[in-house]
Amino acid sequence: MSRFVACRTLVLAIFCGLVTSQRDGMVFPDQISPRALGPPAEPPAADNAALLKKMPLLLSAVAVIASRIGENEERKNSKMAEQAVCKPSLKVVPTYEPNDPSIFFFPRCTRVNRCGGCCGNQLLSCEAKETETQNFEIVVAKFMGDRFEYQGKQVVPIDVDTECECNCIVKPSDCTPKQIYKPAECKCTCTNQDERQKCNEHEEKTWDPINCSCSCRSPHECSTGWFYDQNTCRCEQLPLSKSWFSSVTKETGYRFGQTQRPENAPPVIISLSDADDPRRKPKPDPEYK
Repeated sequence: MSRFVACRTLVLAIFCGLVTSQRDGMVFPDQISPRALGPPAEPPAADNAALLKKMPLLLSAVAVIASRIGENEERKNSKMAEQAVCKPSLKVVPTYEPNDPSIFFFPRCTRVNRCGGCCGNQLLSCEAKETETQNFEIVVAKFMGDRFEYQGKQVVPIDVDTECECNCIVKPSDCTPKQIYKPAECKCTCTNQDERQKCNEHEEKTWDPINCSCSCRSPHECSTGWFYDQNTCRCEQLPLSKSWFSSVTKETGYRFGQTQRPENAPPVIISLSDADDPRRKPKPDPEYK
């Protein structure tokens, strides 16, 4: 019982220390945060990145404290999971891939150190910091009819990871021309934040963080005589103004509303190239018919 009370006291002391050191970051109901009174202060990028990389160590300390707290009947048969830290560990890799299907080699695969493990945050991944190339020997044989013929040994180079570290999954190369890379947040951010703010104020529009553009939430087709306006996000009637008629007149030469042939307009002449066309034959005079 005394051990349980001591553990509870230790957890309470750690919690109080966190609250005391970060009291400005905690906001209670009906209370204005002190940070809201002034411009938001972002910590340096290195501090944020360092905190993300230290996350596994901090969580491990919490797990150690939790393991010392008394267990109930349901947890007596369970085992505390261990964190798979980011470090080199044995992984299966192929040794060689020949192009000739009649060539066989041994061994087909082997185990070498490759980086693996968890980084304690979904924004980070375990990557190789130092890598060296090691040479391995394999036996090569060729299938000849009903038997294998020894072809000799072959040296194949294989990369081996010697040191690992947790880095951001999103890289600067993943950013588009309209984005900038923020290493402290491990993400790409759009540069046109003013357009993003205006887009979020519109109920019918949504912001695309990848293309850094604003678009309608649910565009749809419109009936004949209507078009979908990307500015209002609804169907609008096609305008038929005088300027529209004048533009069509200039492009086609057709004059709307005019039924007679305009002055100075040459008559339309249709040539009849076919000699058998009945319209080219003279008609008999009805008086002598």
